[in-house]
Amino acid sequence: MSTAPARSRRVRVAPGFSLIELTLVIVILGVLMSVVAVNVVGQGKKAKVRATKVTMDTIRTQLDSYNLEYSAYPPTLETLQKVPGFLSDSKPIKDGWGRQLAYQTPGRNNRPYDLLSNGDNLDDIGDDIDVWLMDQEQ
Repeated sequence: MSTAPARSRRVRVAPGFSLIELTLVIVILGVLMSVVAVNVVGQGKKAKVRATKVTMDTIRTQLDSYNLEYSAYPPTLETLQKVPGFLSDSKPIKDGWGRQLAYQTPGRNNRPYDLLSNGDNLDDIGDDIDVWLMDQEQ
């Protein structure tokens, strides 16, 4: 009887990641995604505020030009659209939320006119955008 040398059997473990490593990677990805989501979600509102301010600034310039030419501010914003050389666009003048801007002449506090956007929340006056104060807001 021949005796063959005893071979030790080694169990080979397939290379891969352990459950702890996979869990750690998933947690890290979740944290990164939440940080990105928080930063991206707020950009929509900021974009609407910026669009509203740009629109209001354009209208302010056109109102001042109208005043220089006619020595009075127009009674309505639609007048600016009807008079050639000013806001001659057939679309209604709206803010970033798709709502009409509030315009009145004469304005409050001895201002020649008021031009306001109700902002995101119609019930909250804290987010209203006033053409006279928008450059001071941050």
